[in-house]
Amino acid sequence: MKKLRFPERLWIPIGLLLVTVPFLVNDWVHVPDFVRGSLMGLGIGMEIMGMIKLKKKQKADASC
Repeated sequence: MKKLRFPERLWIPIGLLLVTVPFLVNDWVHVPDFVRGSLMGLGIGMEIMGMIKLKKKQKADASC
């Protein structure tokens, strides 16, 4: 079974979407603070993870 890889470059944009979507949706539908905070935390975590993965990939490519 082939493992599905998630491209490193997609972590950052998806994280940005998770941070901004609750604020945009809150204009039409009430989003509880817990959900908003959870999505923001998850989004910031995904952005940081994307930066770490890109840095590791750049170092690996440079050493070869």
